Amino acid sequence: MKKLINKIKDAVKKQEEKMQDIEYVNRLYKRSQYEILAIFIAFAALLYFNYNYTVFKLKTSTEYIYTDTLESLSKEHVGKPFSLKNFDELTIGLYSDKLKTEDKYFQLYKMGEFGAELKEMDSIGNATKVEKEETGPGVISFTLFSSKALKNVRKDMDTLKQCDSIIIDLRGNTGGMVNTAKAFASMFLDKGDVIYSYATKHKYHTVKNNKDPVLSPNKIIILQDEWTASASELFIMSLKENLDNVVVIGTRSYGKGIGQNEYFLADGYAFKFTAMKLFTPSGANINGKGITPDIEYDKDDILEYAKSLS
Repeated sequence: MKKLINKIKDAVKKQEEKMQDIEYVNRLYKRSQYEILAIFIAFAALLYFNYNYTVFKLKTSTEYIYTDTLESLSKEHVGKPFSLKNFDELTIGLYSDKLKTEDKYFQLYKMGEFGAELKEMDSIGNATKVEKEETGPGVISFTLFSSKALKNVRKDMDTLKQCDSIIIDLRGNTGGMVNTAKAFASMFLDKGDVIYSYATKHKYHTVKNNKDPVLSPNKIIILQDEWTASASELFIMSLKENLDNVVVIGTRSYGKGIGQNEYFLADGYAFKFTAMKLFTPSGANINGKGITPDIEYDKDDILEYAKSLS
């Protein structure tokens, strides 16, 4: 009797295992159905939203009889004969020509050009240096806001901490990386101070300092000229509107209160366009206006003049 009961139990167990296997197979089947349906919906949506473009692209590339016009356009904007493969490059080229009339900072370029631009920025930024005579202020010649430039400043942080006054020379500094300007400004500002704000297409952002200051000189003198722009101007205003010991000397700055984003495309292309408006801590936008110095001075001995005021 006991053996019979055990046989029945084994049979029931095997049947349950079979049922579990069947349920598992059913779940896999249903899951695969859902995945196929999701792929189909995604493909249908892609086709729906891009239908006109896709049809235009195919028909123009394969049936349009005035091929001379397409060939000349393609050679002008792509540098290659017209084909279905090059259609997108031609479209982007024509589109970018229109954008350039509205946004002078719009740029479409090959990745090799982008790499060369980054290399040049690194070279310019690497010229940033700190100088300190036995008597007199510390002088930071900040050539461009890049990671290498900031690294050069940090190397001499112990020297700068001992300076009663600091001159920051931003003449010819056309900007660079806003995050680097933020990091440099945070060295002087109190925790919680607003460094700058920016507005994208759908949102307004406020950037605050989240660190304690590491440099607290009694006087900060900033030199600027007509080429001082973008991140440099944000840096100047972040100090000027938060601190009461900042003096700006020189001529009116460039006035670039907008920022660009960069994105990569297929076939080795990249592009950048204006994507944000930049604001000083008080909410002012200096785009097209620039910064008026506290002391107008356009002579070659401006650095010596600044030292005499420190």
